[in-house]
Amino acid sequence: MRTALAILIAGCVLPGTAHAGRTFYGWLYGTEVMPERGVELETWIQEENDKYGTRSKETWLSWGAVVGVTDQLELALPVELDWSATEQADGTTRTSFTFKRFGIEARYRLAPADPVEATALVPLVRFAVKRDVTARDSVRLETDAVVSYEVGAVQALVDLGAVGDFASGSSHVELRPSAGVSYRATSDLRIGAEVYSEISFDRTVESWATGGPNLSWTHGRFWLSGTFGIGLYHVRIAPRVLWGIAF
Repeated sequence: MRTALAILIAGCVLPGTAHAGRTFYGWLYGTEVMPERGVELETWIQEENDKYGTRSKETWLSWGAVVGVTDQLELALPVELDWSATEQADGTTRTSFTFKRFGIEARYRLAPADPVEATALVPLVRFAVKRDVTARDSVRLETDAVVSYEVGAVQALVDLGAVGDFASGSSHVELRPSAGVSYRATSDLRIGAEVYSEISFDRTVESWATGGPNLSWTHGRFWLSGTFGIGLYHVRIAPRVLWGIAF
């Protein structure tokens, strides 16, 4: 009993390597996934400031437990909170803060995860289903096709995402194409740049795009990534930070 307890404590306390579902980017999904039976807690925080002609502002926060089903398939259980502020025609600002969505998502790496068998080109597909808490008859579907290519210390990545919100009598669909590059400066630190966009297919939501430098840091079982997005179209700045702690 004492031996088993000691092994459990050592597994939780001693530093390991964080390689679970890690991404080197702020807005882009990566192509790494959790090892089988691995567990990680991930957090995402993003801001979108002075969007569109209304100069709206939004801060979005999400937590999610991530579980490795196999060495190539992981499941995540995200919970999303949202704060927004919109300037009204009379000069006042309307704000709101709400528990926005919850759901489940799957990320499947279409390449061996074993470093010995790893290939330079790694594709990954992602699919998520989320329930909108504020609009009870609405459901959100998300999908991403991600491809990374790594040579030496440089990784290039393309993420072609799409999002659809579907409710009785209405729907909204948008594409989210993005791309980035990351350079391994040290064994723990990477730097690079990325671009991200949301292209709307209707007039209910406007399109916008951002781009800027990114940074990724790994330390034991902890990893941190982020980007400072500078507005390219219909937004002033759009920073995003995410991190994970593996157990």
